[in-house]
Amino acid sequence: MPITAVSRRYAKSLLGLATQQNAVDAVDADMRTIAETIRANNELEAVLGSAVIRGGRKEAVLKALFPDAHKLSLDFLSQLTSQGRGALVLDAAVALIDAVRTARGIVTAELTTAVPLDEKRLEEIMSLISEIHPSGVELTQLVDPEQIGGFKLLVGDRMVDTSVRSSLQSMHRDFTNHPYEPGR
Repeated sequence: MPITAVSRRYAKSLLGLATQQNAVDAVDADMRTIAETIRANNELEAVLGSAVIRGGRKEAVLKALFPDAHKLSLDFLSQLTSQGRGALVLDAAVALIDAVRTARGIVTAELTTAVPLDEKRLEEIMSLISEIHPSGVELTQLVDPEQIGGFKLLVGDRMVDTSVRSSLQSMHRDFTNHPYEPGR
């Protein structure tokens, strides 16, 4: 789901306030927890997006779920819900996480393999990516059994695809587009 411009503006404002108050790490951690919780709970997402449930109730739910959150994070959630923008909580949290990453120069990397990699292999991949992006990398590993073998690595907007599945698809495409003709 693409992040809306409104969510980006809210995130930018929250990041500015968090920077002024030296609370960027705390607010970033809160927003990660909030985003993870909403993604894991469809009912919570439905409550936040409901036009029937009043902002005060939504605020109470969020404060009950995240009692240890930084005051700035709680004020932010209160502001969103009181303005009838509870549906934007997840979007704004993700936008803030992205804004913090960008401010710190951290790139995201997504590694897809057929089987989970061990720590040694993950560290090797992280060190290779870190050589290109020394300011930091957040690596997410996904497992896709249909991959068969090899890997797909997406760093920022660049992809390296060495998967067996991709190679087989490429060979299929080549044989389909260039049918074999025996020597004459």
